[in-house]
Amino acid sequence: MPSRTTTTTAPDRTRSTMTRTITSTGIAAAILVLAGVLAGCSASQPDPGRPTGPAETSSDHAVASCMRDAGYDVTDDDYRFTPTTGDVQGQQDALAECTREHDPEAAREAESGRDSAEFRALALKVAECMRKAGYTDYPDDPERADAYRAPAGDTAYADVLGKCYEGSGAKVQTK
Repeated sequence: MPSRTTTTTAPDRTRSTMTRTITSTGIAAAILVLAGVLAGCSASQPDPGRPTGPAETSSDHAVASCMRDAGYDVTDDDYRFTPTTGDVQGQQDALAECTREHDPEAAREAESGRDSAEFRALALKVAECMRKAGYTDYPDDPERADAYRAPAGDTAYADVLGKCYEGSGAKVQTK
């Protein structure tokens, strides 16, 4: 099945988008979040920089609808997040919750991929890149990276994290 992408903008927040492709393993990209989430580096995740087609399954539409209900500007025709600045954590949390609620199979698949050796190796590459970029306290552990917050007022964090993901060598396969 082809991947689907959507662009979201957080209302009443700094314009913010995050690369996110909805597939049958959609929640992993929510875990990816570019706010320290590393699931997008796993082999079961879509390429965050590669555009994809529209949402095609009812669960994809339900996730998009849930994101709209959470206050994000999401369309079913162009389901994509691109990393920049803003409330990345809020988007991650909303996307993870919407995917768990409306596509539990994808949520289970994404979570199971976080335990693979490949995922851990990619997570380590991202962490090393982040530390070289000046985030010296960025953790190796993916769970701790999930909770990592950029310093207050840091507007470059999401862009740096996106570049670290791109440079990690993560290869993605879609269903």
